[in-house]
Parts: sequence; structure tokens; C-alpha cells
Amino acid sequence: MAMLELQNVSKRIGDSWALWDVCLEISSSEVIGVLGRSGSGKTTLARVLAGLQKPTSGSMVIDSSGGEKSVAVAFSSPVYAPELIVYENFDMVAVASGIPAKRRTKQIPSMLHRLHLSEHRSTLASSLPSGALAKMEIARGLLIDSGVLVIDSLMDMLDSATFESVWDYILDLKRVMGRSFVILTRSGKVAEICGRMAVLSRGRIAFLGRPDDFRRLAGEDMIVLGDIENPVILNRIQEHLSVVIREEDGFLSFRVANGERVIGDLLSEFGNEMSCVYLKRPTLEDALDALAQSGGHVTANVGEKKVS
Repeated sequence: MAMLELQNVSKRIGDSWALWDVCLEISSSEVIGVLGRSGSGKTTLARVLAGLQKPTSGSMVIDSSGGEKSVAVAFSSPVYAPELIVYENFDMVAVASGIPAKRRTKQIPSMLHRLHLSEHRSTLASSLPSGALAKMEIARGLLIDSGVLVIDSLMDMLDSATFESVWDYILDLKRVMGRSFVILTRSGKVAEICGRMAVLSRGRIAFLGRPDDFRRLAGEDMIVLGDIENPVILNRIQEHLSVVIREEDGFLSFRVANGERVIGDLLSEFGNEMSCVYLKRPTLEDALDALAQSGGHVTANVGEKKVS
């Protein structure tokens, strides 16, 4: 069931189109990543989803049958009351969201602990460093009872321990409460752990599908071999892998379609003769580079449609 659907949404800002013909459907209990570089339209998309900017054309359909606030947004520029301490900021959000007092006294300390903000509980929000403000903004979004939470580029700013804590909580809310999440990000590492991802390029959805499918835009896996002294074995391996694409300082590099499977086959057949072998997979950032080099107009699967 779709919690939220964008239907051919375009947004003009001044003389430029920040979004163009964006079609996106968010299902119940889904975590979707939206990957894009600076200027791709991520923040405009977040503001449209929040209802702060109306589309120039197209429409947004929201399922509000659950009764809760349908869409909440944690913005890349944090929203807070600078004259209040951190706890008071959280309490203000919780009160505005209709969270009962008894629940607030448990939920706010838990959120402070989860976001590693307990030490800042009594700190004025205006004196927090940028990293702590990012954590506070994510917590603000998580406190709001919403069907969909949009997190705009803030996951990129978290340290690894806080990221893991927040991610575990997101998965819990997805599984137990049926909440959905839209994670807007510049980081391929963030996007690739989402079950599904969209790529935003120049305001358009250039790709929608699995991270591994987008990664293929950057080409095949690369296997690098080194320190093979037996020329007979080396020739047999080269025959097995076909064309060497690069030879440098005694290391041979090959492009292969399924690196993990090929390495398994090589180790099974030549394991005793191979002292150095590793797999380099194209990253999502590599695929973004390939997309940029193509002018952002590659053909990609988007549901049942093709876009270019």
C-alpha cells in the first residue's frame, strides 16, 4: 500500500526547474534512499514532501488513514528554539505532537541516549556544534508520530556509532510501527543499505531500483591478482579470466561480471598458487560519476516505465 506518491511533480524556482517530472511511490514499512549530489534537488524534494513548497505542476497523494501526521521532515538545516536547552526542545516537539506527559518522560531520555545526546541534555541549543544539531534534528523527526519520515542529508553527518543506533531504531519503527522513511543522502554508503533507492540528477529521477543495479552503470567488478610466480599457472588464470585490462607493478587487473563467484572459482582451482587476490566492486559514487559523464540522461528502470 502506498503511503505517499508523487505524480509527475515539477518545481520551478526562479528561471530554473529544481524538480522535473518526478514520479515516486513510497510504500508502507519501506526505507528508500534518494541519492544525489549537491544541486540535484534533494532539499527541494524534502520541502515539497513537507508541504512547505507547492509543486509548480503535478501532485502529491498522501495516505492519512492511520490518523497520525502523514509526513514529517528532518531538515538539512536543523529547526530548533535556540533559547531553549536540548531537553526543552524535545519536550516542545513532543507536546506539539500530542505525546502524553507520561510517555514523554520515558521517550525523551531514551531518544537522548539513542542519539548520543545525553551529555547535552541541559545545553542551550544555540551553543551546540553542527554535529550535535544534526543529531537533534533527526531526533525531532523521530519523535513525531508520522507515517513517513523524510531525513534530508543528516545521516551523512553522523559518526558510525550514532549512525548504527539510529539505523537500528529506524528498522525497529519500520517493522513494529509500519513507518516509512525517505533517506536523502549524498553518500553511496548510506544509500546502499536501503532496500530500494532513487537517484536524483538535475532534478530528475534518473534511476529507481536496487542499489546493485545502479552500481552496474560504473561497469563490472574488478579482480586484482599479484605475486603469482609460476608462469604456467599465470597463463591458466589469464585464460580463465580472458583479457587483462591492466598490468602494473606485477599486479594484473581483470573485469568480470560476478566478482565474488569468480574469486570462489579461482580459489577452488588455484588457491595454493595465489597469495594475493582481491575484489574491487564499483561504488555508487562511481556510478554517479558515470551518470554525470553521460549528462544525467542514462536510461533506467523506473517501475514499469523507461526514462531517459
